[in-house]
Amino acid sequence: MGTVYDYLDWRGDLTFREVPPNEVDCLLFSVISYMDFQEIVPDAHTNGSISLMAAANGFLARNPDPKKHAMGVLIPREIIKVFSKMKNTKRFRNVEMKAFVNLIDTEHEIQFSAVTFLLGNGSAVVTYRGTDDILVGWKEDMNMCFLPVVPAQEKAVEYLREASDAYDGRLILTGHSKGGNLAVFAAVHSERAIRERITDVFSNDAPGFGQSILEDPVYLEMRPLIRSFVPQSSIVGMLLEHDENYTVVKSRQKTGLLQHNGLSWEILGGGFVRLKEISNESKNTDRTVNQWIRDMTPAQREEFAEAVYQLFSVDGVTTLTDLVGVRKKWLAHSKSLDPKVHETIQKMLSSLIALNAKNVFGGIFRTRSNKTPPPTAEEK
Repeated sequence: MGTVYDYLDWRGDLTFREVPPNEVDCLLFSVISYMDFQEIVPDAHTNGSISLMAAANGFLARNPDPKKHAMGVLIPREIIKVFSKMKNTKRFRNVEMKAFVNLIDTEHEIQFSAVTFLLGNGSAVVTYRGTDDILVGWKEDMNMCFLPVVPAQEKAVEYLREASDAYDGRLILTGHSKGGNLAVFAAVHSERAIRERITDVFSNDAPGFGQSILEDPVYLEMRPLIRSFVPQSSIVGMLLEHDENYTVVKSRQKTGLLQHNGLSWEILGGGFVRLKEISNESKNTDRTVNQWIRDMTPAQREEFAEAVYQLFSVDGVTTLTDLVGVRKKWLAHSKSLDPKVHETIQKMLSSLIALNAKNVFGGIFRTRSNKTPPPTAEEK
């Protein structure tokens, strides 16, 4: 099966006026939103725009050796290669980029980034970045377990409102990981006039929500427009409460965390290669982690999130890359934590391990019990 490179070769010579955007296009927009467009793409909807080709050339001029460009331990550098190929296609090179926002606020625990693409066919693709290398972004993700709304979700609604004010065409929302969560949240929590202009919402392996949003009448109204994709061994896309109305796509990678990289998803024509269901590994993750979260009170979830963040923030660490580099320090630091914090981490992780073991062995016994028993002597 094909890759994004094959897709760009196959579809790259047709503009969005000739062939409308599809799920692969919107994944590509989601993926390149992880790049740093500071001082390249205008930072407001009212400040003009720049072509994707010009933005790519500006980025590459600033980073002449992509191998030396630090994107973080979890963001693949392959994004730069894909972006370089996109800029040379008829389909993407004249797409206009505008309103790049990248807000990091450690004090208020906010990590929010977004950029808008104007396709030239009457549609704007509002694209939300997922969690990047910044540690506070991961803390905000953990906050989703106990807060009804996190700041990035509020910013997503505000950003969409600004985009709708500046542009009067059709709106497509997309995002990968946390960005997919923000895309869905913004669609559901926007004014009716904005919702009526939304044609599609693409959520790519994104964590879910609290149960309340899935029962919200507005969510149910928007549900036919929401297209959720998860790889076969999804981990991130199974977190929190999620709608079962998702499409399983095939990844070239074997493990769940590596499958989170959307560039590993297999493509056929203008769409992803579909599978019937998620793997047993992913089902176990869904069952175990979400039950573990449900078993905790909101106060316990908050206490655990704060304890983990305190542990990882040793010596002023602010990124996952830095965290990996000082792993020995934060392991040693864990011994000097407040005893209550240390106890919280141990207790919560022990309950997760125990629950996982229960579900794994339970799954084995269920599988065996569902097998057809061998025939008896009389039946042979």
